[in-house]
Order: sequence, then C-alpha cells, then structure tokens
Amino acid sequence: MAHVYADLATLKAASMLNVPDDAHDARLLALLEAASRWMDGFCDRAFGPVAARREFDGNGSGMLLVPDLASVGSLSTAAGGGRWTDWPAGDWLLYPRNAEPTRPGGRPYTRVVAADGAGRRFPSGRANIMIDGIWGYGNVAEDAGWRVGRAGLDAVATEVTLTAAAAGPGAIAPGHTVLIDDEQMLVIQGQAAVGDATATLTAQRGANGTAAAAHEAGAIVSAYRYPAAVAEACLVQAAAWWRQRAGAPFALPPESRGGEWDGVDATARRLLEPYRRRAAALGV
Repeated sequence: MAHVYADLATLKAASMLNVPDDAHDARLLALLEAASRWMDGFCDRAFGPVAARREFDGNGSGMLLVPDLASVGSLSTAAGGGRWTDWPAGDWLLYPRNAEPTRPGGRPYTRVVAADGAGRRFPSGRANIMIDGIWGYGNVAEDAGWRVGRAGLDAVATEVTLTAAAAGPGAIAPGHTVLIDDEQMLVIQGQAAVGDATATLTAQRGANGTAAAAHEAGAIVSAYRYPAAVAEACLVQAAAWWRQRAGAPFALPPESRGGEWDGVDATARRLLEPYRRRAAALGV
C-alpha cells in the first residue's frame, strides 16, 4: 500500500461518516487507499514522496524534463560503453528554483539543468541518465510530537511503540504515513491520540521505496502532510463510496482507475482540478 491521503479517524468522525466502532475499519481503510490511487490517476501524479532510482533518455542538451521530483540524491550519466559517470552535486540545478517541495504550499521540481560553468550536457541515448531521488508532488513531513519508545525498534517488528514528546503529540491513525530517520511506515492499525502518554501502532515497514531499519529510542516520529484540498478530496470520495456500498468489500474496477465513472464525487473532482497535470510552465 502506498501513501494514503487521509486517515481513518477523520473519515470515521462525526463530521464525515459518524462511525462509532471499529467493525468496518479494514474496509474503510481500503476505501481511503482506493480513493488515493484514483486521485493519482485522475491528476496524473502522486502526492506522497517515493524513494526510487529512475532512468531517462538523454537528449544532448543541458536540460532534462523529469516527473514530479522533490530531491536528488545522486545523478549519473552514461556516454557510451555502459560506463556510468557520477555528477558532483554542484553540477546540476533543480527548477523551478522557488518550488520548495519540502514546505507546505510548495510544488515539485520538473527540470534538472546543468549548472553554468559545469560544461556538462545530458548525452543523447536510451536510458543513459540515472537519478536516485525522492519523487512526488511534495515531501512534507512534520514532527508529530511522538518518539520511538524506550526499547527502540528493530528492522523487522511491525508493532511500533511510541512515547509522547514534551511538546505534546498530535494524532496518528491508520492511513497516516510516518517517517522515522529515513524509513517511511504506513500505519494500518492502532491510534496515537492527543493526550496519550504512550501508544502502540501496527505499521507496514519500509514503505514507498525506503528501507526498513533499526531505530534508537527517542527517534523523532514525523507525519507526512499533503495539500489540504487533496486530503479533503480523499475523505469526500471515500465517504461517497461507503454510502454507495452494496454490502460487499469495495474494489475499484480496474477499467475505471484514472477515468470518469458514476461513482466519483463531483466535489472531489472540483477539489482536485487545480492539481491535475497540464503542460508544464517552465518558470524560474
């Protein structure tokens, strides 16, 4: 399961579905995930960050168009013979320069440009450019006010014990993706509520291309945030599907992913309209 753009507790709250028990939690979480994947298709982009190494075709110029990009860890090119050359970090720039994908309200980078004076070009060829980075519309993770419990966390456990930080915790519920050190985890059971001193969550480890790893006691737990309209659209669409349910567990028809069909809520579409991918405006 990839990033889910809204959480189970908010979907079940009185302001949405007003579901007082946990009898349908698995189905509701599946609806939130289905709504999130439909949104990815509808907007032709993903809103949560994914760590991945991707290859591109070079065009012989000093500029490379890329999908939504939040940061670059390394960039390599192959001019011929299959031998890869790593570019020093100062040899490229990310554009638009004011994108700020790690800040609320930011947007992704869409171009990698050879820096002035570097004397580099992206060589022409097939799959001869490799970028190891964080991909997606944004990469906004905020301290959730929780820390890894006193026993720490090994690389395989799916139960994550947390303690509240002195500053006071925020809520974490199924559907939230959290970040501990460099590892993303998707919460699938349990809840860390405001006012709790400790909490135990069940999480999918090593989510979204990150590696499961051991974490020391006291490590900061951050929660990913998405644009407010995106989170609201996810809630609206999941709630609409729940109200339309026919009693069987919901499954999004494969032929409808990313397309238009009767079950899609008009309000969700309107909320997402500004985020649909269009022809890129270059900008600076």
